[in-house]
Amino acid sequence: VKNISLGLEIFEFRYLDRNGIIINSMFQDEIGHTFERPGFKEALQHPDDLGRFYTDNRDMTPVLAISYPVYANDELAGIIDLAVDISDLNYMADKLRDTALRHMQRDIRNLLKAIAGSVTTSLAVYETLDYYDFLRNFTDTSNNLKQISIVAPDGTIELSSDFLLVNSTADIEEPARVFKGVFTYEHGQPVYRITAPLPNLSHGGGHEHTLLMLVNANEYARNNDALLMTAVATTLAGILFAVLIAYSIYRVNTQSVKQERDRLEREVEARTEEIKRLSNTDPLTGLSSRRYLEEQMAVEFKRAVRYNHSLSMLMVDLDHFKKINDTLGHLAGDKVLGEVGRRLGKAIRETDFIGRYGGEEFVVILPETHASDAAQIAEKMRELIAERPVFFEGRPINVTASIGVAELSSSMTNYEEVFQGADKALYISKESGRNRITCFNPAQAKRPA
Repeated sequence: VKNISLGLEIFEFRYLDRNGIIINSMFQDEIGHTFERPGFKEALQHPDDLGRFYTDNRDMTPVLAISYPVYANDELAGIIDLAVDISDLNYMADKLRDTALRHMQRDIRNLLKAIAGSVTTSLAVYETLDYYDFLRNFTDTSNNLKQISIVAPDGTIELSSDFLLVNSTADIEEPARVFKGVFTYEHGQPVYRITAPLPNLSHGGGHEHTLLMLVNANEYARNNDALLMTAVATTLAGILFAVLIAYSIYRVNTQSVKQERDRLEREVEARTEEIKRLSNTDPLTGLSSRRYLEEQMAVEFKRAVRYNHSLSMLMVDLDHFKKINDTLGHLAGDKVLGEVGRRLGKAIRETDFIGRYGGEEFVVILPETHASDAAQIAEKMRELIAERPVFFEGRPINVTASIGVAELSSSMTNYEEVFQGADKALYISKESGRNRITCFNPAQAKRPA
C-alpha cells in the first residue's frame, strides 16, 4: 500500500471481510478480531453508507479515515479501512486546510480503487481452489489422518488443515530431502509423523517445501513396525498425489495473483507518477503548481523552525499584465507568462522552489536564505525579466515585475505569515512605482483590502 500511496502518510490500513472480521492489517495482533469503530456495525447493515470520509482521532493522532467497500460480482466482498495522518494540516488556515483535504480525498480514492482492483482480482483467482478447505476436508474424511501441513524452507507452516497452526513454526530440523517416518506421541496419543519433500512446482524442479503429516497410530500401536509401515505406505501414495494436485493448483493461483499484483502495481505507480506530475506542474509555464508550492511552503517552514534555519520567500507580480491581455489578447499574455517563467527559472538554485501562484503572480521559496541574500536573488530576477522584451507574432512586449521579499522571523507561527509579509512588501513595490523590490519588515502597514 505504501509503495503506491501517492505520498500519503498512511496511519492505519486493514482489510475486513463482509462481517467486519479483520483479515489483514498493519497490526498482526488484531487479525481475526472484529473491527470496532463507532457507527461501523450500523454501516455494515447499510453498505451504501460506506465509502464516506470522516475525521477521527486514533492513538491521539488526527486522521482522515474511510471504510471503503469492495465488491465482487455485485456483492459486498469486504471493506478496506484506511486512515491517513493529517497532523500537518493543523498548520494551515481553514481555507487552505479545506483545499488540502479535498486534494487528499481525491488521492485516497485513487489509491483505494487500485487496492480494491487488486483484492477483487485475487478473490477471483482463489475461487478456483480453497486450499485450506481442501486440507481440512481431507483430514475430516480420513479414518486415521490427523493433520496435513505444508512447511516453508524456514520452518514456518504456510498451509495446514489446522488453521491455527498457520504461521507457527513446525518442529522439523530442516526441509525434508527424502521420505521419513517416525513413531512418536503427540499430546499423549501415539502418532506416526511423516515428512516428505514437496516438489517445487512453481519453478520446475528441486525441493523447497516439506509435506508434514500426522497419522493416528492408536490401532497400530500394539503391532510391529512392519505392519505400521505397510498401513501407512498403502495410504501415503494416494494422499501425496491428491495433495500435490491441489498444491499445484494453489501455487499456480498464487503465482497468478502475484503477477497480477505486480502488473497492477506497475500500472498504478506509473499512473501515480503521471498524476503527481500533472498536479504538481503549472501547464502554462512548466513551473510548480500552486498546490505543490503550498505543500513545499509547509514542509520548509517546519524544517526551518525545527532546525533553526533561515527561510525567505519572494512574491513576483508582473506589472500592467492586464493591459497586455486587454490590448494584445490572452495568447500574448500566455506567451509572456511562459517566457517569464523560463527566465525566473534561470535565477534560482537547485534547493529553491518556484511556481506560478495564480494569474501573473509567481512565488519563490528560498530555504536557508536570509532576506539580504533573497533580495539579491530578487534583483537578478527583476533584471532578467526587464532586460529584453518578449516577442509575440513579431511584436515586442516590454515586461517588468514588482517583487516583495520576506524572511521567517521568530514571531511568525506559520508559513502563511511569511507569505503575507512578502505580499505586503510586494504591495509597497507596486505603490512605489513598480519594477522594484521591497523587503518586508513588521513595522510596515497592512496591505489595504
